Amino acid sequence: MSTVHRGLDVPTVVRTSLAIADAEGLDGLTMRRLASELDVTPMAIYHHVKNKEQLLDLVVDESLKELPAVDIDAPWTEELKRFFLGFHRLYLDHPTLAYLMAQRPLEGPTAVTVAERVLTLLVQAGLDDDQAAAALVTLLNFTIGTSLYRLSRTRHGDDQRQQRFSTIPEESAPITYRLRHKMADAAVNEDHFVDGLTRLIESYASPRGPAAKPARRPSRPSGQRQSRKAVKSA
Repeated sequence: MSTVHRGLDVPTVVRTSLAIADAEGLDGLTMRRLASELDVTPMAIYHHVKNKEQLLDLVVDESLKELPAVDIDAPWTEELKRFFLGFHRLYLDHPTLAYLMAQRPLEGPTAVTVAERVLTLLVQAGLDDDQAAAALVTLLNFTIGTSLYRLSRTRHGDDQRQQRFSTIPEESAPITYRLRHKMADAAVNEDHFVDGLTRLIESYASPRGPAAKPARRPSRPSGQRQSRKAVKSA
């Protein structure tokens, strides 16, 4: 094993860490395991990161560079759909990222840059600050949650998926029984993710959707309010 770290850089460390974690799980990713894979000493790894926690944060942030760049001049609903679909596919390609991002704060430099562009897109579309922040968090939660759910349902292959809902009693739950195979398919079909994502984004574009401010009841002129009170008192 080499005792030097000449040529070892952050992208290589991140790429190798992610490959180990995807194949062996997060418990399998240790500094010694990483050093062995890279053919360097553990001290060479510590030249780039202080500990495993910092390594995981680095893996998360650097991996976000694989996401499609957000075009703030593009039609905003289509751009959001393209971006979050790319996010979903990144999670499916690297299951470790979905679990890490669900547990760790996304505050690295790449994450901040990505968030800034998505928020810019939303604000330019006419959402106020509260609405833009809520939209970003909601879309991210939907993407992470759906990705984790899909990963959990595809882990054991098609055979086990076909067995899901097999114990549902037709007599007491006839509709659930009738739709059991459709529900199993919906859990792993990307078309269903795109449909849900589209409906969610369009709800923010709709004046009646979650992006819309609650309508205020029009106030009546003071003279009109007084005249009504007079009629009641009469």
